[in-house]
Amino acid sequence: MPHNFEKQTFYSIKPPDYVTAFAETKDGKVIILKQYRPVVEDYTFELPSGHMEKGETPEQAMIRELKEETNCQGKNAILLGEIIPDAGRLENRLWAFYINDLEIKQPQVLDKNDGIDVYYVSHKELFEMITEGQLNQALDLSVIGLAIFKRYLKLQFIEGC
Repeated sequence: MPHNFEKQTFYSIKPPDYVTAFAETKDGKVIILKQYRPVVEDYTFELPSGHMEKGETPEQAMIRELKEETNCQGKNAILLGEIIPDAGRLENRLWAFYINDLEIKQPQVLDKNDGIDVYYVSHKELFEMITEGQLNQALDLSVIGLAIFKRYLKLQFIEGC
């Protein structure tokens, strides 16, 4: 530590980097996934996301994950930012993207064991999911915040915005 010269031990976990996208269809619907998460013993609503595989760029990983989870083909992943998921415990990064040129080939049909349901929600419905606590994962909220700050998501439906 720069301010303490005594030897100290610190522990961290080094998982692969994550990718997450605020992804919209051509008609402005936001893609939200619902899946069971054993760690919280409940279903969660979340943005499309996943881990980068060895040799992939963040953009390639995001396009792959989006296709795997939703059957949507994105061509242009715009980097919103690089986020530190947990500076006290994790050594990886979250690469946040905005994708708005999605082509839905056909609705995703996943094996029952995959446990992922795909939803297409309006901006107003997304905001309601957040304010009602349905979409409450910190990293997803960070990505949505970046989309707002960078003006990819406009909140004109909210009174006063």
